[in-house]
Amino acid sequence: MLRADAVVIAVGSHEPDARELDGALLGRATVVVEDVDTALREAGDVVQAIGERVLSAAGLVPMKDVVTGAVVVPADRPLLFKSVGMSWEDLVVAEAVARRQQPG
Repeated sequence: MLRADAVVIAVGSHEPDARELDGALLGRATVVVEDVDTALREAGDVVQAIGERVLSAAGLVPMKDVVTGAVVVPADRPLLFKSVGMSWEDLVVAEAVARRQQPG
């Protein structure tokens, strides 16, 4: 039900059997994670969406690639950042998203 230009920052669950978000959202969003290997171990939203076959590990975008500009995040789908609990990284992502939303 989220618009294509929505930004979701999910920080509440960080165990493979717990989730905050449904697989349908992860399947249609650009999913940014702190670290792919860590997300595959600890991020229940990611682990379960991959188990449901609506998301692939290859489709996960490491946060450093977004912050450094190595990956341009598409504007035509939701942007979802899934954290596993490193709050300083959440701040970096929030700042990058805010810069992206500022005109010119």
